[in-house]
Order: sequence, then structure tokens, then C-alpha cells
Amino acid sequence: MRKEGKKILLLDTGNLLFRKPSQTETKRKDALLRVDLLIQSYNEMGYGVVNVGEKDLMMGLRFLSEATQKAKFSFISANLTDKKTQKGMFSPYVIKEIAGLKIAILGLLDDQFNPTLQEIDPGLTILDPIITSKGLTKSLREYSDLIIVLSQLGESKDKKLARENPQIDLILGGGGEAQKAVIERVNEIPLYRLEPRGGYLGRVDYSLIDTKKPIKFFVSSERDELEKRMERLITRSMQIKSEMAKSGKQEEMRVKELKFLESKQKELEKTLLALENKNFYRHTAIPVQLSVEDDPKIMKGVEHYRAESAKLYKPKVAGLPEKGLSEREMIARIPKDSLFVGAITCKKCHEVNYRNWLKTKHAKASQTIVASPKYAQEECLMCHSTGYGKMGDYATVEEIPFYLQGVQCETCHGPGRGHPGKGRMERKVTLGVCRNCHTKDQSPTFNYVAFLEKIGCKISK
Repeated sequence: MRKEGKKILLLDTGNLLFRKPSQTETKRKDALLRVDLLIQSYNEMGYGVVNVGEKDLMMGLRFLSEATQKAKFSFISANLTDKKTQKGMFSPYVIKEIAGLKIAILGLLDDQFNPTLQEIDPGLTILDPIITSKGLTKSLREYSDLIIVLSQLGESKDKKLARENPQIDLILGGGGEAQKAVIERVNEIPLYRLEPRGGYLGRVDYSLIDTKKPIKFFVSSERDELEKRMERLITRSMQIKSEMAKSGKQEEMRVKELKFLESKQKELEKTLLALENKNFYRHTAIPVQLSVEDDPKIMKGVEHYRAESAKLYKPKVAGLPEKGLSEREMIARIPKDSLFVGAITCKKCHEVNYRNWLKTKHAKASQTIVASPKYAQEECLMCHSTGYGKMGDYATVEEIPFYLQGVQCETCHGPGRGHPGKGRMERKVTLGVCRNCHTKDQSPTFNYVAFLEKIGCKISK
């Protein structure tokens, strides 16, 4: 984006530093290394503002305050306060001037987190985010052109915030369990949320033409549709010209179609021209492509982190399944209350499928990351094991229960407890199920039909 010559402001909605509490001293030390890496990387990328999320407070306010001293960007929170004095712990907002616009950015935490916060630091409290925002935006509106909220409230409360505080110009949402990118308008205020796991970069482009105050920005479905139609017309015109050039013939029907397309294109150009005196914004979810070159300075920091992290752990070799045990013994070792029962249990009724599965890369998916650094392992376990996030808090391959190693039946078909009988499998293997892990970036050669055949599954609509 910088190569495009655009004026850029990088923002983060929060929960940057930690994913979950560190249960051991080794993991705590690993987490501290990761915090340093994240802050150094954000410094290098030139981030401007980061909202404080509840996970950022996992090691307490004192640790977070010390960590922020290493940052060249601002940490903000409008409603995280001292319980006694009601004084804010961080700047409630910052104002950035970019391309002639004064942009006020404020951060909000969900006050539902208060009970957990009391266990971490009883001297802190979170004020009502909507009431807090109303008091701030009223004064900010007087000397800022745009007001942006970095939110950790979750989708439903973001919508409530938009309905109750019309002074806001944009809400960038975090918190909650977003399963897909959300781009919508509530009370004429755009709300933007991304899919989890960091696979996308959210981009909001503002086109400023009319600088009369108060500055208003519009998103026009009509203009977007006109631009799409224009793109289709241009593509079709280019296709016709290419076909005529190859054949060397000026076929009458194609010439007529080309003239028709060109006349429609001129009409659309006039319509779009009439919209050029308005201010617009556009949201885009940009997938983090593997083709993007790594930044040398950031990669140097990553390699340092990996080297230091590796010193904290004793290498172990994972096995699938436990050696020397009969199938009956392995099944007996699976907890009776386990939501997932393991492929070895499925074998009783689906032996052919089980044998086919053993030959696939899915069966060895956990072992393929044994040699990876521990940070990379935990990130990869979401797609290289079964039931991650639902069956325990494991962070490395050796911590995975034997009956959850690899990508097993239940990864695609859902937990098997109660099946057969009263239980039933939760879902069929659709393209959407596969795409949870076989993303366009991580699995560029993925072919739904071909890959299903490799693992012996039938196609489901």
C-alpha cells in the first residue's frame, strides 16, 4: 500500500499481546519473548494506534504499562480506569492528522470483562463503554473530522454502540467469536470486523473531494454496482477484440456487440463522473498472501524469537497412536466424557475409510510440525490436529492426546460422542468445511473434488 503512494494509518482493535494465560513458567517466558517480537514488529511496520484488549491485561497492568514503553505507537483505552479515582490508565484517545484530516481514534473495552479483571487486578474497573463514548465523542466532534472507535465489545454491542452514538464515523470491531468478515451499516455508521486468526488485513480507503465541514463520507451501493458493470463491459470488450484479432475477421455480430458495449461504457462513465464530487469510503478484506515478501528486519526478529523459544523446551517426538497398545486398550484410554472419540473408535464401523485415512497426509498432520518452533506449532495446531480449542489447552504436538493427533474423521464430520445411536454427526464434508484450513493462501493447489477422492470421501452439496 505504501508503494501505491497512499497516506496510511495502521490501527489494531486490541488483544495483540496474548492469546491465553500462561499455565507454566516455561510458557510465561515464551509469552514474554513473543510480546517483544510483536512490539518490535509493529514498530517496524509503523503502526499508529493499538486498543487495549482484555487479553493484553493477562499479566496485569504493571506489565502492560512497562511493555508499552517499548512501543513507538500509542496504546489507548477510554474506559479502563482506576477503581478508586476513576482516572484512566491509558490515553482515552489520540488524534492523528493525515492527508489534511484530523482523525480521532478512541478505544473501548467490554465492561462484561470486569469480574475477570478483578481477579487479575482488583484496583481496575471498566466503565460502561457506550456512556463513556458519548461523553468523549461530543467533545471530539468539535475539533476532529472523523471519529473512529477501536472496539473489543463484540458484534452485538458494536451495533448497539452505533445505534446509540451517531457521532461515530467508523467502528472497527474485535472481541466475540466472528466467523466471517462483517461489513455493514447500522444507523448509517459502518461496522467492520474481520475473520479470526489473522489471515486478513482490513483496509478502509477514504476518497476525499469535498472538504466543507462537517465532512461526510458515503458508501454508495449504486456506485459500486456501476463500477462492477463498467468492469464487466471492459472485460467483455477486450475479449471480443482479442477474438477478432486472432481470427483476423471483422464479424458483423461481434462488431455490433462491441459498438453496443462501447456506447454503454460511455453512459456509465457519465454517471460515475456525476458522483466524483462526493466523498466515499470503501472496505476491503485483504488475504495475507504467501507471495508477499518477508521484511528482512522483522524476519530477523522472528528468527531470534524462534531460537530463544526453542531453548525453553525439551524436544520430544510425537507418536500416533501410542505404540504397543491394542485397539481395545487405546479405545479404553479415551476419556468417557470426551466430546471427541478418535478415528480408532470410528474404525469399528468404517474400517475401509479408516484404512484409507491412514495413507493420507491428514493422518500424519501433527507429526509434520514436530520440528517447528513452539510458537509456530501452536498456530499450526488449529489445522494440524483434531478438536483444537475444544479439547484441552495444548500448545505443542507432544501435549496432544494420542486420539486427537492428526486431522481425523471428527475434524470434518464433527464430534462423535453419542454416534451411532442417539448421536449423529454434525455436518457433511462441504467445500466450506475444507476451506477452514485449505485456504487460498495456505493451500493454493486445493481442489475440492480431487482432495475428497484422496481421503475416500463423497461429495456433498
